[in-house]
Amino acid sequence: MKAQGEKSGLETGTVLTTEGRGATVIINKSKSCNECGKAQAGICGKGGTGMIMKVLNPLGAERGDTVLLGLDKKTHINIYLLTYVLPVIVLFVSAAAGHLISQSSGITGLDAAAGFTGLIISLIYSINKIRKIDKATQLHITGILREPPDCKEFIGASPEEKDYLAAFDK
Repeated sequence: MKAQGEKSGLETGTVLTTEGRGATVIINKSKSCNECGKAQAGICGKGGTGMIMKVLNPLGAERGDTVLLGLDKKTHINIYLLTYVLPVIVLFVSAAAGHLISQSSGITGLDAAAGFTGLIISLIYSINKIRKIDKATQLHITGILREPPDCKEFIGASPEEKDYLAAFDK
């Protein structure tokens, strides 16, 4: 069962230790971790599984708890804007500026050169900003996963329901 209002697709981990408002967590293997650039480059181990990291613990998870890990929405939005939106906008704006300069000066090909230059500059800027965000941001525990209740504890279930649920206990 998921903690209140949690999304699927987040990383999960197991709490090893807790220290005040923080916790040390070992990351469980997941598909999104396999697709991460650091995992593909072999920086954090195969698929990220077994990676130990310090995270914020605002929910008070305890040792042995399986937890959901994530970043806040503001960080996600900033990274998406820096990665996808900004380079495309700069590409079009610089290509348009290059086209106007090309028309007024009579030199052909400035639109492509200006667009490419603007794209390269925006990518360098985006990479630097993302690195700063990466250093300044820390994962936090967004939910604590609980074990589902035992099927035998359903008091008041009809005989048919009890037979159905008993099939899962085998």
